[in-house]
Amino acid sequence: MKQPSLSSVRLILPLSLLLAVLIVACSSPIRWEGRNPVEETLPHSKNPLLAEAGLIKISEVDSSIVIDLRYTRESAIAKKALYQKNMPALLRPETAARLRRANELVKLQGYRIKVWDAYRPPSAQLELWEASGHDVRFVADPFSKPSQHSCGTAVDVTLVKKSGQEVEMPTGFDSFTPEAASAYQHPDPEVMERKRILQRAMHEAGFFPLPNEWWHFTDRRFQLYPETVPLSVIQPAF
Repeated sequence: MKQPSLSSVRLILPLSLLLAVLIVACSSPIRWEGRNPVEETLPHSKNPLLAEAGLIKISEVDSSIVIDLRYTRESAIAKKALYQKNMPALLRPETAARLRRANELVKLQGYRIKVWDAYRPPSAQLELWEASGHDVRFVADPFSKPSQHSCGTAVDVTLVKKSGQEVEMPTGFDSFTPEAASAYQHPDPEVMERKRILQRAMHEAGFFPLPNEWWHFTDRRFQLYPETVPLSVIQPAF
């Protein structure tokens, strides 16, 4: 068999090295647009109980996010409050960092994010499940799989103006109607544009939507946090 010449060996080696570099580059994970909070130093709760439970107050991460936990009072589904009045809005630190990024993005359009719900105790999820009539389209069945709210990786949000003034969105919170769907085409172009602004910001920050609820978004990395956090573990913190 004819042996390759020295010149051909010199040609083959650089090409093989180039091929290896290309393979490594193409196998690298694709990053979503914008700054990735996962690559930054994640926020850490100043409260030791919350920190140990792997949660943080949203207000510790971004005080400009408006907090209005709807389940601290009677809601359309639950005819009573599911949370105590001083319940804080909590998330996993990584999820909270993503929400901060989304808030930065909507601010560029003249808005701020308002939180309707964040961490939801498993006990409250059970009450909500019962109050919904076991409607899996809108409420996760706590007996089949945990709600991402109870894991601290899901958030219900809307938009307000930078001043805090309310704006019209497709529906109100917990509206179990076709108009609540993420893909619903609202007849008012301004309302549609606000929904698109919110959806784009949450997508770029690392969330994905729930098809039946335009206000619900889940952290793309939710599988890293499969465990629910019982209220009894963190209740002494507030």
